Amino acid sequence: MLLNDNKLPVAFLAHLRNLEETYLRETDPVRQSGFGGGHERWRTERELILDAVAGEGDFLDVGCANGYLLECLVQWGQERHVRLTPYGVDCGAHLIALAQQRLPQYTAHFWVANAWEWTPPRQFRYVYSLFDCVPEALLPAYIRRLFARYVQMDGTLIIGAYGSSSRHEAARDIATDIEVAGFRVAGSASRGALPLARVAWINAEQATLP
Repeated sequence: MLLNDNKLPVAFLAHLRNLEETYLRETDPVRQSGFGGGHERWRTERELILDAVAGEGDFLDVGCANGYLLECLVQWGQERHVRLTPYGVDCGAHLIALAQQRLPQYTAHFWVANAWEWTPPRQFRYVYSLFDCVPEALLPAYIRRLFARYVQMDGTLIIGAYGSSSRHEAARDIATDIEVAGFRVAGSASRGALPLARVAWINAEQATLP
C-alpha cells in the first residue's frame, strides 16, 4: 500500500536499501551491478539496450548502481560509432559515489534520488530503466512519469527486464507493460532462448502522453 500518491511503500524502500548493501559487498563490477552471470553474459544481455539508440546523445540510466552499465554502454556505443554522454540516478548514495569514482570526468552527471519521486533538473535524449524500480502495481504510472519528466521532445524511453538462467525464468514481456501504460511500442529487442533479456522503447516523436 502506498503511503500517499507521491511515496513508495516503506517495505519497498527497505528492499532497495537491502539491494544496495548486497551490491556493496561485491568487488567485481558486474556482480556489484546486481548480475551474477559473468562478464560474457553481461555484455550479451546488456548491449541490446543500444538497439534502441539511433544516434549520439545524453543517456540517463535510472537505477544506475555503481555506474558500470553506463561505462560499458559508452564503450559499446563507441564501437558502433555512437557517442553517448552518461548520466545516472540511484537512491543508493554509496553506489552513486562508486559511479562517480568510475567515471570521474562526469561526477556532476550523477544524482542520489528516488526515481519515482524525483524530477530531474533537465531532460535527456535516452532514458533507460528496469521495470522493477517500482512495485509492479505502479509500473504503468512509472512509465508515464518517466516519459513526461525525463525524456526530451525527440527522445527515447527504454524499459528493460531480465530473467534468470538458473531458475529458467524468461524476462518479463515489457512491451506489453508499455502498451498497458498507454503508449505505442516503437521497437523491442531480446537475447537468449527464453529470452533472458528484453527491452522495449517509446519514441517521443511518435507518442502522445496518456
